[in-house]
Amino acid sequence: MIMIVSFVIYFCILTSIGIYFYHKNKNASDYIIGSRSLNYWVTAIATQASDMGSWLFLAFPAVIFTNGMFEFWAAIGLVTFMFLNWQFIAPKLRYETERYNALTLSTYFSNKFNDTSGLLRVISALITIYFFTVYLTAGIVGLGRLFEAAFSIDYSYGIVLGLLCGITYTLIGGFLAVAWCDMFQGIFLLAMIIFVPIYTYFVVGGIDAINLAASAKNISLSLFNSETSFFTAFALAAGWGLGYFGQPHILTNFMGIDDPKKISSAKWVGLTWQVMVLTSSAMIGVVGLAYFSQGITNPELIFVVMTKQLFSPFFAGFVLCAILAATLSTMDSHILVSGSTFAEDLYLQLFKKDATSVELMWISRAASLCISLVALYIALNSKSSVYNLVNYAWSGVGSAFGPLVITALYSKMVTREGAIAGMLVGAAVAGIWPYYGFTMLPLIPGFFAGLATNLSVSLLFKK
Repeated sequence: MIMIVSFVIYFCILTSIGIYFYHKNKNASDYIIGSRSLNYWVTAIATQASDMGSWLFLAFPAVIFTNGMFEFWAAIGLVTFMFLNWQFIAPKLRYETERYNALTLSTYFSNKFNDTSGLLRVISALITIYFFTVYLTAGIVGLGRLFEAAFSIDYSYGIVLGLLCGITYTLIGGFLAVAWCDMFQGIFLLAMIIFVPIYTYFVVGGIDAINLAASAKNISLSLFNSETSFFTAFALAAGWGLGYFGQPHILTNFMGIDDPKKISSAKWVGLTWQVMVLTSSAMIGVVGLAYFSQGITNPELIFVVMTKQLFSPFFAGFVLCAILAATLSTMDSHILVSGSTFAEDLYLQLFKKDATSVELMWISRAASLCISLVALYIALNSKSSVYNLVNYAWSGVGSAFGPLVITALYSKMVTREGAIAGMLVGAAVAGIWPYYGFTMLPLIPGFFAGLATNLSVSLLFKK
């Protein structure tokens, strides 16, 4: 009961931020993209925090605990490709989306390629909503397992409670509330994810105890082991990192910064935050080897069980709110972008072309709620791990939009037909790849299949 008090306090803080920004939403531009008014500090931390999710506290420590430090190549890939995203995509995308008066990625593609038919806009919107529903499901599943393990709340009640927390401030305050909440949550989770593994490190007896436990479990603490090679390391890094170029919830933050010249400053703030949280996340799995020397039934609950056993109930509840912070900072972006995409790119295109800006704002809220309820229903019946759900959604969106974002910004040869074909092929390959049991992560074949299709079909139609 004492731990739940921590959660209630946290929920009240987020809701208060949402209420504060409610009156600043006068139209769709305010609600969807904050009328491009974010300062670079908020942009930096909100962008990075919206990326991590429950994966940071549950899934990533679990694969380190199970497979060893070779899995850290995923983190290396994320940092490397996020640097490239900040460096080469963020500045041009900010200028281009303002130039084409685009509030969403789908609208930008449509205006960029002068797609009067609306087909490109509709297809990209449907792909976004499909994979973001899976992404939302991953966050809801993570919250359900958190509430079940930490607060002894039944899984079905936990996912409802968690979703209610995230959707409340998102629907009330829109983009600005999401961005400022994400910055607050990003700072908070950073403090907690650094503190817990350092504290546990001294509890278990330091590096000697960790090495002994790793040796007993035949777990390698090296970035390379006898069964791996540079190619497999690169495949793991690229299998996550390539996805950054096509994630609408991340790219939307680039579009919302007030001054494009401040993107360089935001880049270094954001990357510093990312390096610290990913390193600390891996350390949770490493110290967990010694702390759970007899093993643990569900490795995705390492952080939860460790925290409950090490700290008093009230402080443990406070610390575990960091998982809530990581999950909500991703879920709120998916909720907002999904609803905004439906309003701007489906409702406006297919149902009411003369809809007012205020009407679109309320349609966006309604769509966000409906999509969240669909994800909630899927989560009620899901048996998949958080890791697999996140990887599926991340790969699908990254494969569909990553190649198109790059070519739209840096190539003059891409046509409307190439853009549509590339999106469909990239999404399809990444979407069906996991069902055939391949060991390579789906993002790599999906991304390059989408890129090749984009360029070849564009070349064909150019001729």
